[in-house]
Order: sequence, then structure tokens, then C-alpha cells
Amino acid sequence: MQRGLWSLGMVILTFLVIGCGGKYDEVESTLNDYADAMEDYIGSMEKADSAESVANAMQDYTEKMNALIPRLQEMNRKFPELASDKDAPKELEKVSRRMSELSPKLQSAMMKAMPYMMDPQVQQAMTAQAQAMAQAGK
Repeated sequence: MQRGLWSLGMVILTFLVIGCGGKYDEVESTLNDYADAMEDYIGSMEKADSAESVANAMQDYTEKMNALIPRLQEMNRKFPELASDKDAPKELEKVSRRMSELSPKLQSAMMKAMPYMMDPQVQQAMTAQAQAMAQAGK
């Protein structure tokens, strides 16, 4: 009987430990997904060699951003303290560093669109991307 209760207690404890993640687990997951989208976009833009490939890369990134927007907005609502310029909490240092390293690469990749700015397909993709980015920040 005691062995059965002890085993049941261990099972319950295991589920509690597994179920109780850290405060920022959801934030870390969201930011890692965001960083993955950034990496994919950077890679696609680096390979882009035409207006069509630039527009496709932008559209793909915008689709990924649109899928992330509800999670980003929820994160901003739940953790407004993360919007400040203060250092990231210890739990988020790794993903924060990853995002910081990707940021200049992303800006560089976006410059790849400049020669194709007058293309209607690229202009449309840029507008959609700007709208998605504005929504992500709300």
C-alpha cells in the first residue's frame, strides 16, 4: 500500500514538475519561432536574384509573421516589462542574444530589395510586410 502511494506521489510530482515551466517559457518559444522566421527570411533574401524571388521571400516572411502576431501580442500583453530597454531576464538571455545577432543581418537582407523597389510585386509584398510588422508591435 505504501509503495503504491509513494509511486502515485512520484507520478504526481513528475507531472507537476513537467507542467510547471518557467515564467518565460512561452515567451522563449515565441521568440525562438520569431528568430527562426528571421533566419529563413535572411537566407531567402541572400539567395534572391530577381524581383520575383525578393517578393516571394518577403511574402513567406510576412505569412510567418502573421501566424506569430497573436502570440507576440499576447506576450506583449502578459509581459509589458519586456518592452523596455532593460536587460532581458536571465531566462531569456540566450534567445535575446540570438535576436540581437540576427537584427543587423535582417536589416542587411532587407537592403537586397532596394534594386527591385519599383516592381509592383515587391511593392505589394513590402506593404503587406510593413502592415504585419505594425500589428506585431501592438
